[in-house]
Amino acid sequence: MPDLPANQDRRRWGLSERTALLSSAMTTDKEWLGELRVQIVDPRKEAPGFSGSDASDTPSTAGRSQTFVSYGVRAETTLPHFSQSYMVTRKRFQDFVFLRNALVKDFPACTIPPLPDKHRIVFHTAGYLTGDRFSPEFIQRRTMELQLFLERICRHPTLQRAKIVQQFLESNEWHMDMHTYSGQSVGTGSSSQALPPPSQHGLLDSMGDVFINAFARVRRPDPKFVAVRHALEEQEDRDTQLERVLLRHRTHVSVVALDELYSTHMGASTEDLSTDYHDMAHAFEQLAILESGMAGALQRVGAAMKSMAELETQFTSRVTDDLLTLVYAQHAFLQSHKALLKQRDAKQLDFEGLTDYLHTAVTERERLTGLGGADGISEPGAVRGTGLRGYMRSTLDRMWGVDEEQARIDRLQRLDKRIGELQEAVQTAHMHAQAFNEHAELEHRVFELGRRQEEHQMLRLYVDGQVALHEQGVALWDELLQALEEPLPLTAGDKLSEPHHPTSASV
Repeated sequence: MPDLPANQDRRRWGLSERTALLSSAMTTDKEWLGELRVQIVDPRKEAPGFSGSDASDTPSTAGRSQTFVSYGVRAETTLPHFSQSYMVTRKRFQDFVFLRNALVKDFPACTIPPLPDKHRIVFHTAGYLTGDRFSPEFIQRRTMELQLFLERICRHPTLQRAKIVQQFLESNEWHMDMHTYSGQSVGTGSSSQALPPPSQHGLLDSMGDVFINAFARVRRPDPKFVAVRHALEEQEDRDTQLERVLLRHRTHVSVVALDELYSTHMGASTEDLSTDYHDMAHAFEQLAILESGMAGALQRVGAAMKSMAELETQFTSRVTDDLLTLVYAQHAFLQSHKALLKQRDAKQLDFEGLTDYLHTAVTERERLTGLGGADGISEPGAVRGTGLRGYMRSTLDRMWGVDEEQARIDRLQRLDKRIGELQEAVQTAHMHAQAFNEHAELEHRVFELGRRQEEHQMLRLYVDGQVALHEQGVALWDELLQALEEPLPLTAGDKLSEPHHPTSASV
């Protein structure tokens, strides 16, 4: 596979090492059968009737009416269910959206990576990167986030073997596959197979909406997931603080900036070093015009200042901004994982709510059973229950001449039937909750391994950028010092000003 450009290659990590780490940490019956690596390269703007793409690119992007940006997707895999080991195709952003929606539908028990917004790149503490969505800066950020989206799918032990992922990477008729896939039933080969089959009578689904609401809380939380939620909240706070620090120090500023010392509270803007270097370079160029005898040296210093300004600008655009993009992508991925934990809590609430409802029904049946006297005659006025509601319903029954004993027997029969349904629903809910707990724990381990590797990637990106900045800066100043230490050639004026030493002949 060809190497990525420099601005993308530094964001990659060793895939074999990643697979080894994940496979050693996974304790599931599904084994790693291979690896899948994906790269997004060569984003290009395409218009209707565009004919500059390859033949292999046309099926995926043909038939589209609006101007769009297409992304080259290169994939290489050793997974046995792929028909080929090397795949090249082109996709647009809508194709990535369809892929994610299909994964969300097929894999409800998995943490599906999020996608960036279609028309803007979001920094959750600093607003949005808006403007032309066809601008190079926007496309660069979009390419970076789409690369991260596919990498998260490729390292997931379940998502990497999804049929829709295979079709997305190797199909030459993707627009036809999307229509075909939309009409087919989903759930084949998905993580839903790890969960028990849903209840057939629908009582669990109908009761779930009643008990799950904004005010419901799990009464018996699992200590493991309490610790997980606490760790995720701490990680979210760290990401927020890191983003604020990066935004505050997005550009290197002068050490003795006037507005830093005196005028910050007045709202003065802080000039970055890149602007300072540009201004200094311009000053040396103007000085070289006035000092013709030192023009060469002054021009060298001005050129060095311009080079330093370019280095500072490149560091901001290629390191700090990329790091901010990765931080926000990690924050969005964390929110998706927290949504999975909310689903786990919903399963637990289903079980607890149905258990309480079953306990209420059993208690009511025992109360009705105890109403019958020794001769089989129930106590009057207590069949419909206690309290104001029971009193009103009993009063209406007496007005209509309802036989209380027969009403008690009928209600006991209905309660027996409902208790049987609830017992089955409670067993199913318990089975679902236990299975979802195990799967959520496994998903969290996969998420943590991926998060640690992404943090390692972020730190390496920042360190490599700092090292490159200072190495190039040192080399630039060393070259400048060496050039300045060279003796300047003598001019005509310098020769005339040399002192005259008398000789013996003149004497």
